Amino acid sequence: MKPRRSKHSTDLDSFLDFPSTKTYLAEVLGVSRSTLVTWENLAFWRIPSFRDAYPKTHDGSFDRESPLSPYQAWVLGRVGRLMAQLRRGERVKQYIAKNPNDFSRYRYQQAFQQLQKLQKRA
Repeated sequence: MKPRRSKHSTDLDSFLDFPSTKTYLAEVLGVSRSTLVTWENLAFWRIPSFRDAYPKTHDGSFDRESPLSPYQAWVLGRVGRLMAQLRRGERVKQYIAKNPNDFSRYRYQQAFQQLQKLQKRA
């Protein structure tokens, strides 16, 4: 993996309010697109709700070329944070297997609601 353009790019959760391309999200997170695709592959094969967020094609397969949903962008930011901390893909895979709820849509919605409450107070 190439070094991050910003060492702290995945320190906080990413909350987008629109679908984004992998190229755009990579820019936001300060990583190369190829790094983001590596993270996306980790998430796709290990987090069912991430995989299910992709639209289906006419033959029933997942359209992985479609823009990422805000939920998927959030997941990839979290996977990136794990990669920064754990440094190895195998360790990240083990973490995801042991802590699937950390990547659930429910956890995303909780975090998003908490952010909205903080914004209302400010």
